[in-house]
Amino acid sequence: MTSKKSVLIAAVLLAVAAAAGVVLITLATRQTPTQPEPIAGKPPIPTRLVTPAAAQIRAAYKTWPKGTLEKMLLLSRQYQGDPEVQFTFGVALLWGGYGNEAGATLERAKKLGRDTQIEVNADSLLHPNYFPGDPPFRPATADKLLTQGALLQAQGKRHSAAAIWSKAAAAEPTNPDAQVAAAIGLWDKDNITPAFSHLGPLTKKFPQSQAVRFYIGLLLVWTGQRDPAIAQFKKAVALGPKTDLGTQSQAFVTKLSAPAPTTQAGTTTTGS
Repeated sequence: MTSKKSVLIAAVLLAVAAAAGVVLITLATRQTPTQPEPIAGKPPIPTRLVTPAAAQIRAAYKTWPKGTLEKMLLLSRQYQGDPEVQFTFGVALLWGGYGNEAGATLERAKKLGRDTQIEVNADSLLHPNYFPGDPPFRPATADKLLTQGALLQAQGKRHSAAAIWSKAAAAEPTNPDAQVAAAIGLWDKDNITPAFSHLGPLTKKFPQSQAVRFYIGLLLVWTGQRDPAIAQFKKAVALGPKTDLGTQSQAFVTKLSAPAPTTQAGTTTTGS
């Protein structure tokens, strides 16, 4: 190796080390109008990690909070294209009270983990005002395409599921279940309008479809709209109280209509 190349490599290594040092110092001495507010308890870690850095991630989390952020920062730089590393770093940042940094890191994990459970999990943390995960679609009949899409969705492959459901909807324009599935495939916590916009008109196109009413109610539940959700579930029950969807709808009505639990002092508490 020539001396010129050696100098160049040394300069690059110094630059990388300096950049990492700046971030580490920022995390350690950050002075902003509002200081970091850590989340109580130990941050969760996925039970199954397939990344080559799995052992290092578990070791970093094991000592929480001592040294965890610093170790995860270094891992995030070493595995910049690894969605699991980026996701677990984002979780650590979030639990450490660094919300803005966590958001940016989770967005990166979401992009890198497209069409995997990492994308779904990152989305849940990025949108805490919505119910975690994606609203599940379960076909009422043994339709091959709809079932295939449901299985893909259950594996976290939301885009693959959406493609299958879109194909089913195009092939069966008069099948309300297929049209509902296509609407669920449009679900996006960054923009919930397309899913609702696709479902809404189906109430007129398929006025006797329980699935349409049930899944509108489910999306309303997912977005925290309690009263409108109850109204939709009641309409689903009216279309057939003894069917599977009718039974599920009634269960939602009962659960959502129940008064919130209160403490002895009379203050309302939130359930898990």
